[in-house]
Amino acid sequence: MTAIHHLQHIAELGPVLEGLGIRHVILAPGSRNAPLMQLFTSGNRFSCHSIVDERSAGYVALGMARQLGLPVAVVTTSGTAVLNLSPAVAEAYQQCIPLVVLTADRPREILTQFNNQVTDQRAPYFNHSKGFFEFPVQVRDLSSLEQDIRTVEQLVSEALREPAGPVHVNLPLAEPLYVPLPESALSGVTVNTPSEELPVPEVLPAVGPGEKKILVLAGMGPGERKVQGALELLLAHRQAAVVAENISNLNAPSFVSNPELVLAGATEEERRALAPDLILAFGLQVVSKRLKLFAESCPDADLRSLETGTDPVELFRELAGIRPCENRYLTLWKGIEGREQARVQSFLREAPFGNLTALARILEVLPGGTVVHLGNSATIRYSQLIPVNPDLSYFSNRGISGIDGSLSTAVGSAMVSDQQHLLIMGDLSFVYDSNGLWNKDFPENLKVVVMNDGGGGIFRLLDGPDRMDFFEEFSVTRHPVSLELLAGAFGRRFVRASGMEELENQLHALCDPDNRLCILEVDTTGSENSRIFKSLFTKSDS
Repeated sequence: MTAIHHLQHIAELGPVLEGLGIRHVILAPGSRNAPLMQLFTSGNRFSCHSIVDERSAGYVALGMARQLGLPVAVVTTSGTAVLNLSPAVAEAYQQCIPLVVLTADRPREILTQFNNQVTDQRAPYFNHSKGFFEFPVQVRDLSSLEQDIRTVEQLVSEALREPAGPVHVNLPLAEPLYVPLPESALSGVTVNTPSEELPVPEVLPAVGPGEKKILVLAGMGPGERKVQGALELLLAHRQAAVVAENISNLNAPSFVSNPELVLAGATEEERRALAPDLILAFGLQVVSKRLKLFAESCPDADLRSLETGTDPVELFRELAGIRPCENRYLTLWKGIEGREQARVQSFLREAPFGNLTALARILEVLPGGTVVHLGNSATIRYSQLIPVNPDLSYFSNRGISGIDGSLSTAVGSAMVSDQQHLLIMGDLSFVYDSNGLWNKDFPENLKVVVMNDGGGGIFRLLDGPDRMDFFEEFSVTRHPVSLELLAGAFGRRFVRASGMEELENQLHALCDPDNRLCILEVDTTGSENSRIFKSLFTKSDS
């Protein structure tokens, strides 16, 4: 029997991954993964990007996959490198983004006390991935190899099948590692691309004709036009309202985009009238806490949540029926929203410089077509108080809602896009993920705004934390980092604005795609951000 090359399975991976649509590969450095780096960098089948920090690498891959709507592979060496991908893998799982994680490993047959970089890499993302496969250290024959490659093909196909998500392939590799890969020996393996058809919900909500009120909650998503059209049809034929925050990317004029304002500003009588008979939720996460509490406070409402990955279009169309009606329920929602938006605009004109006023102005002047990335914590919450601009796209890592990869994700998105991208994030998030700037292919079409309020400003917006003794030291966590020096360490052009006049002067450069400005610090450390925010809602609640 002819011996099988100890790296033959690596050689066979290339055609399968290429056939399943993978074009971009993020490579984190290492030695054990050298055969994988050789595979992806040989020839021009794959576009390879070197990211040293594996935590950042995972989020860059996530941003690419989300922007492209295609799978992206991320490759690491063994040991803690594998574990450092965990936050990005968990976020990709919650956002239904197809990441293909390829991790090199050390053969388990070798005594671990004689090795370094050894950890158990069998399914480290077990609860946050759609599947796992581990190659054997030594392939016995071509028949076994073909079976293993077909398993990988099926696994990657599963990453693409709705609801999409990450998958993990672990590859224990025996030495020698730095040798030429063999030629492919499995020319007969075919790649089966999964069908793009989405399942349709089988059970329609039990709502007959009449005056029953339907509240549709549209969660985070890419904002498909056919979904928006079906929802508009529903509004024309039912007593219905659609609540669609900015990150749903569904932005018809008839949709309610600021539920936080509506529910904060509604009177008790209006809140009772807003209570629906049916709540129909689809998509991913929503941001508004008031909206969640409102849904929970409607015990008589029939709550239906469409399974992630199902196609809601036919459901909405069938639910609409054929007879148009005067939608008084929507008129109530939109009336309150219009009233509260006008109040907020008046408030912002008089409010002092701070996070809220600065962010509102930035979003107001952005050119159409800009892709806006919103950091977690205070930034995403401020944005929910500002009317949606239908000419912008909005994204945020709201799957797990961590601060750890906001910058890296925006970098990955911009790297595979011709559009202008703008990231707005807090200072702690920026410092935490500053290795996202460590990228030789850093995209010139990405601008970053850092809202520097001197620490974890989100905790000042919440009711309760500031009454605790540990608040300043352990919640706000002020830092000594100079954002300008940090940006300069990575060679990024930096400017600062400490007031509205300075901000206005920098906005032209920020919106100019030919200007090499990379990072704008909006310094609000001298502003009373929490007082401004709370006074907005104090007036609303009064």
